[in-house]
Amino acid sequence: MEKLLTGVRILEVAAFSPVKFGTTILADLGADVIQIDKPRSAQRGDVPLLTSPEHPRWLWHSRNKRSVVLDLKQPAGQEVFYDLVVTADAVVEGFATGAAQRLGIDYDSVRARKPDIIYCRVSGFAETGPDAALGGHEQNYQAVGGLTAASGGAGREPAVTPLPISDSVSSLYAVIGLLAALQQRQATGRGARLSISIQDSVLSLFGYDAQYHWRAGVGDPRTVREFGGHPGTGVYQTSDGRYVMVSAVEPWAWERLCGVLGVQDLAGAYDATGADADAVRARLGTAFAAKTRDEWQSRGDARDVGISPVLDYTELLRLPHMRERGMVTSVPHPSLGDVEQLATPIAVDGRIPTSDWMAWPGRHTEAVLAELGYSEQRRAQLRDSGVISLPDGEGA
Repeated sequence: MEKLLTGVRILEVAAFSPVKFGTTILADLGADVIQIDKPRSAQRGDVPLLTSPEHPRWLWHSRNKRSVVLDLKQPAGQEVFYDLVVTADAVVEGFATGAAQRLGIDYDSVRARKPDIIYCRVSGFAETGPDAALGGHEQNYQAVGGLTAASGGAGREPAVTPLPISDSVSSLYAVIGLLAALQQRQATGRGARLSISIQDSVLSLFGYDAQYHWRAGVGDPRTVREFGGHPGTGVYQTSDGRYVMVSAVEPWAWERLCGVLGVQDLAGAYDATGADADAVRARLGTAFAAKTRDEWQSRGDARDVGISPVLDYTELLRLPHMRERGMVTSVPHPSLGDVEQLATPIAVDGRIPTSDWMAWPGRHTEAVLAELGYSEQRRAQLRDSGVISLPDGEGA
């Protein structure tokens, strides 16, 4: 397929997915993403997700990138970094607050070397405000972004959402901002400084709920009709112990749903509230319990009623539709062989981007430095001083 971002070079300076998820999307679309990895000796303790190229986190967001192992704490390592900056379109950074300044690779320092650089920083709580210096991980950002509270309600305690929504949405905003800045630079020649807050990013997802709060005083989004406040929207158990999700929020959809379920007498209960709504929900629960999930899905599809099977991700991974679409693919890994991947869901001319190779720590160090014009003698000096590293234990 055509690679939309061919010719764009991105330097990724980060350890975790608030940056890496987005740069994987850029790499899938053809950008030359060079991930700057720390030497093993510089890692903070034995953290497998940072050091092992066989860890699930590495397998998730190191495809289609080139890995350069570079010690940014050494002045010579910083000089290599700046030689790369001169060739790059953007730097995406996700260090803890103050770390980039200490390493001399913050925006002001980078811009001094390349005035039109696009510099994108992803942080937990932005770069201004009382909480700017705080840090955290996915679960912390779920909590302070409102997601954990939204997972509770109706007699349930708040819980961890078992997928990295906070990391992912902030990373997607970073991609959107970076692409917009590339367009601006093409038009004006100016670079840009972008700052993405993970907390801000999660909060932004509540824009719809916030309007209900501001306009109608709604404090629990689950009381909004389309989010479960009406019997026509909700999860119901079926006869085989599985579940369906119903979304019949319009009057016509509610009437059609009542017909499919054989409870036509409830068609006039569209505006039921309180105890009346609870009674209607109980009637729907009894009706759904009479047939299997797949039977209800078939009936719903035939009548264009909003009845969907509640699929877990293991079912989705095996779903023929996903595989035929190209959403489940594989990438060759140096030690594990072919490793399955979930693709970037952006079809270009009808084709979803492919997973072409998997990075290994330091696998591309020599090639990238050779592209910069570093002689073999200079590369050997950098290797001997520990500034750069070659692949360690790479498989066949």
